[in-house]
Amino acid sequence: MTDLEQTKRDLTAATLNQYCLEFLKGHKLSTFETGLILGIILGVEDDASYDKKIVIPINVSEAERVQVISNYIQNNPKRQHQSFASLAFDAMLEQWPYQK
Repeated sequence: MTDLEQTKRDLTAATLNQYCLEFLKGHKLSTFETGLILGIILGVEDDASYDKKIVIPINVSEAERVQVISNYIQNNPKRQHQSFASLAFDAMLEQWPYQK
């Protein structure tokens, strides 16, 4: 397996949801692991907010964001091979759609 193939596999919803579940249980993650999941979530959120696709209320915590995304991943097992970012976007779009 090439480094690129390994990296793609490491960024799947199935892999990164394991970090989400540990985060939600209050288990100590490395700074890298925490930064990875929160960085992807906040990056997707920033892009989707800019494009007026989602609006997340200001009082929603990072833990609540992670919970919504983790639930979505668990409820869509056939999509767990897809990128974490894609499922994060779909979860936020479902939970906090932009209202025109």
